[in-house]
Amino acid sequence: MNDDSSLSQQDLVSRNGAQDKAHIGSLLRSFPFRSDPWHLESPSAQETEERFAVATVAADIGIWDVDVQSGSLHWCPRCAKIFGEPLGPGGWQERLLERVHPGDRGGLETSIANALRPTGTGIFDAEYRILKSHDEQRWLSINGKVFFENVSGRRTAIRFLGTMLDRTTQKLAEQALVEAEKLAITGRLAVSIAHEIKNPIESVSNLLYLVRHEPAAEQRAEYLSLAGAELTRLDDIVTNTLRFYRNPVEAVTVDIGDLIAMVTALFRGRIDAQQVRVQTEIAPGIVASAPQGELRQVLANLVGNALDAMPAGGRLLIRARALNSKHPKRIRLTVADTGMGMTREVQTKVFDLFYTTKKVNGTGVGLWLSHEIVKKLGSQLRVKSAIGRGTVFRFCLSGAKDSSPARVGSANAA
Repeated sequence: MNDDSSLSQQDLVSRNGAQDKAHIGSLLRSFPFRSDPWHLESPSAQETEERFAVATVAADIGIWDVDVQSGSLHWCPRCAKIFGEPLGPGGWQERLLERVHPGDRGGLETSIANALRPTGTGIFDAEYRILKSHDEQRWLSINGKVFFENVSGRRTAIRFLGTMLDRTTQKLAEQALVEAEKLAITGRLAVSIAHEIKNPIESVSNLLYLVRHEPAAEQRAEYLSLAGAELTRLDDIVTNTLRFYRNPVEAVTVDIGDLIAMVTALFRGRIDAQQVRVQTEIAPGIVASAPQGELRQVLANLVGNALDAMPAGGRLLIRARALNSKHPKRIRLTVADTGMGMTREVQTKVFDLFYTTKKVNGTGVGLWLSHEIVKKLGSQLRVKSAIGRGTVFRFCLSGAKDSSPARVGSANAA
């Protein structure tokens, strides 16, 4: 294909200059789809192929091409720019895995093996991190397709083609949103905790005043005993708060009943102020395997939203039980309220980033983040709601293999 016959390329160059022309020209000359069996001579086919090449440049998408039999890898200039330097000598898979973040190598290697498996579909879809110089990390999204041929009666992988997209900017933005939502949750809980702390402090202050002015020793002892009970209550509030903000990220065995009790305790101030009745239904021995911090955050978001929906009181139900007898190692968690409810339109958007119906205090991040966490745990956060009747959120977790859970919040206690 000659660059001089490219109208679409010239149009793009007129807008973006010589640098884009060189980039597109390089891409077209080394275009990975241009193998001999697929070389089409008709002008319409050439135009279609060239438009596709121009579109990949405009969308900042890299294209790569692996000859599975020879082990050679060819990619466009955009892929080379993403990696920053050529891959070292050796087979394409080994060279690629050397650049991948150690935490992602196993998953990527498995995805590649599944795509190349003769009995599989050949579809490849992966997201992983690569390491560049000076400890820089880049997040990449890779999609591809393996093409097979019948060789000596066996289905054999011949070619592996796909695209590469640098998602680092998006990932960093998502991380910033996650941190912002954590701060928002902290702010909302701080109001409830302040209310909880204020009550026992006032009680202790009043009791000490009575002690100072009470002549009878027996009555003073009773006042001091009550003050001691209030200080114990205050200690429990502080302990629960510290446990909540310890966030081990690895999957551990979590006692779901303990976790639910801790989350509801932190919202006790709002629960009492709004006169909300809390009903918990937790089957005996329910333990899950999940990151404590992330699971706490999901439950705190759901409980906080339920209380937002019941400013004038209502009933909050939190249920945890085995999914069914066929799946004893799957746990279903339910958080339901009898609040104002949501329309169907709101339900279709409720997990969208930045979507909120709260005019002042809403960030539109909480439910999106909860949905992403639950998805990472291998499940899906589902919602069912009706105006005037309330809302139900459900999701499932993997049951823990170890039936003796660690105390919630005890990890990294030092």
